[in-house]
Amino acid sequence: EIKRIFHPHSKRDPEFVSFREYFTTDDRRQPTDKTPWTPFRSEFDFKFAEFCTKNMLNKDAIESLILLIQCSNANPKDFTIANYGDLEELWKLASHKCTEFEKGVITVKYKNEDITFDTCTRPLWDWARSLIQDPGLASCFPWTADAFWAAQSSLPNDPAAKRVCYVLYADKSKLSTFGTQKGYAVIARLANIVVGIRNGIQFGGGQVVGHQPLVKDDPKENGKPAFSNFKTVVWHTAFYKLMESLEIPSKFGEWTGCSDGILRWLWPIILILAADYEEACVMALIRGLQGLYPCPVCFVPWNEQSDLLTEHPLRTGKESEEILEDARSKRTAAERDQHLKDHGLRNVENAVWKIRGSDPHAAISYDPLHADDGGFWGDHLFAQIKARVTELGRAATVQIDTQMAAFPRWRALKHFETVMNTSFNDGSKHEDIAKMMLFVAHNVLTDNAGLLLLQALRSYLEFRTSIGFEVHTSRTIADGRREVQTLDSTMKQYIAACEGTTHGDKNWNFPKFHSRCHVYNDIEKKGATRNFGTKTSESMHGAMRNTYHKLTNFKDVTPQLAKHDHRRTVATYMREQIDALAFVDETDSEVPEDEEESVLSNVDIGSKIKPLSFSKLEQDMIGDVAFERFRIKFGDFVCDFLPAYGYALPNGRRLRFDGIDTIMPFQFLKVHYESLSNWTPTADYLRCNPKFQGHPRYDCVLVKTTHKDIFAQLIYLFTCTVEGKAHPFALVLPFDAPIGPARRKDKLLRFRRVRAKARKDTEFISVHSIIRGAVLVPDFGKADEFIVFDVLDGDISLRLK
Repeated sequence: EIKRIFHPHSKRDPEFVSFREYFTTDDRRQPTDKTPWTPFRSEFDFKFAEFCTKNMLNKDAIESLILLIQCSNANPKDFTIANYGDLEELWKLASHKCTEFEKGVITVKYKNEDITFDTCTRPLWDWARSLIQDPGLASCFPWTADAFWAAQSSLPNDPAAKRVCYVLYADKSKLSTFGTQKGYAVIARLANIVVGIRNGIQFGGGQVVGHQPLVKDDPKENGKPAFSNFKTVVWHTAFYKLMESLEIPSKFGEWTGCSDGILRWLWPIILILAADYEEACVMALIRGLQGLYPCPVCFVPWNEQSDLLTEHPLRTGKESEEILEDARSKRTAAERDQHLKDHGLRNVENAVWKIRGSDPHAAISYDPLHADDGGFWGDHLFAQIKARVTELGRAATVQIDTQMAAFPRWRALKHFETVMNTSFNDGSKHEDIAKMMLFVAHNVLTDNAGLLLLQALRSYLEFRTSIGFEVHTSRTIADGRREVQTLDSTMKQYIAACEGTTHGDKNWNFPKFHSRCHVYNDIEKKGATRNFGTKTSESMHGAMRNTYHKLTNFKDVTPQLAKHDHRRTVATYMREQIDALAFVDETDSEVPEDEEESVLSNVDIGSKIKPLSFSKLEQDMIGDVAFERFRIKFGDFVCDFLPAYGYALPNGRRLRFDGIDTIMPFQFLKVHYESLSNWTPTADYLRCNPKFQGHPRYDCVLVKTTHKDIFAQLIYLFTCTVEGKAHPFALVLPFDAPIGPARRKDKLLRFRRVRAKARKDTEFISVHSIIRGAVLVPDFGKADEFIVFDVLDGDISLRLK
């Protein structure tokens, strides 16, 4: 059971719910409107408009499509849109269904000149209330983490007083092909909403709420402190414009009727700021890489960032405000600047300070995408590995690429033919390459420094896997903190080994290395990293680029981007309303109370081939010792299997299959299991196919046996029908042959080595005994030895510990 503990202010007693009930929520939207397609004159009109918006059709394409439909529609009464102008008018009428963008202007002084910038924002308080008051989201507002609890504790001790917690993301993105035109979207999420919706694309998920002004570069001003400060003043003035509606309710709260009919006293707060390092510096108003204290979260000196063990005082918004006030009280500009420089701050007021209870330094969060995948790994560890391999000569480079190309294929793992001379900007590709590199470089980087570098990579991979868990316990957090200590130790050993060599000049004092000191504090305060990383929001840039290319005239693009983004939001909201109404109409009858719940197997078997007789199979596989005496060995197995699983032998006698008896071969297996890293059902898609997408694919599995769990490779999948019931089986090659004592390299790199039995020693299993899929990487030295790919995902990592 799961124990729910409510905040003391709620005046609610703890309650216990079953494990299954806790993780089973009904996310279906409840219908609130009998004609949710209004103001469109029919549901069909809305479907048409939705199609045009989703596919980003321009005016000419829409006019052509309307004409085509009018000419071909056998029943034209349902389609009433006359032309593009008619459609535009309907969208204008529908725009009120969701919080709209508001245009505004901000003015910032530079060199005694007032410079104005246009703004385009959704009032954040109106936006949040539209979600809070939406009946379709009424059951989707749970949250658990220390920062939320602390924020709630700061409110009046009234059960009606509740926090509304914002997650805000901002970053520039290239819109045009050559990057001359940029966008600067701010994306908001409500931390109160369940993560499956909050991080999704449906209504209630991430929403573009504003576009920050972009200050044009000026060659005469670039690099000057005054111009840098001017750009940050513009940023924070525009950011305040976005947050302005939160200022008063953050100080006094606001009574709001919620979607469940309860009146609550709501208090907004900026709980999380999601950003890469450069953006975080702007949000925190620190001086960045050139500052004496380059971390937006703590006061780590610039030359101590490679030390992960020393704790430094944390920055706070209140202290930064006091430092700025003290600096501005100094008599001269030089004194003011020096005082701020001594603390790594800028002479600018932070917009977040105006939202009571919000602290920009506490809100800024660890970002795995930029700090790890494209940062510590992509820009540093990967570069070191490439440099060392290149020093070994062309043969070593070819060997890395060859072994990378031979890496076993897996559905959730990108495949690479070459990596040594290829550049990657995709963080998810970097994440996969990092995982695979340890297993393809261990027989190339064999000197002392090379092994130390790979030890650091192993520690990094353990760390990266840990912070990716979607559910944390005190144990996983403690293990993760210890891994940070291990990474610190291995990196210091590697840095020492590089002294006096061509790699000795490498500077490891940089923020993206240091920032991992804070990640487990963030996890304790804000939950799993999926709550505060940038990856989810960064994926939304693609729609903005498509809008720019397909739906704008490339001039004054921000209002056009806002218009079409809002239209997509309205279309999403209306679609969910229509689907909810249809769902109710289809299921208007109650489910009988005595109806038994269906029990599903842990496997689905698919990609059926024609039935095959035992004799034909043995004939086809005559050259493969794995299939020798297949019929006889399988008959012996089935005679043991059936009684063990509660099935009686036919007529109480041992089975004997004839050569003409048939089985049904399959080439696909879907294995369902409960992931240890998120406690929810997941599935692996396994192949047992001589030619899947042009390559042989015989996946490996983790199998439960009578004595222990073992790894095995799928050789053949099939079902056999006994007494009218089809039972699914697999012929597998076990990887439980004796391996001998652990080698020094295996201990250093924490390899789990397994050895395959001889191919003639294949065995039969019931596919129901498969726990999950697995990846076993060839040793690339000994044909029958493999290394378990234990960083594939969080579940396999936890299962093997």
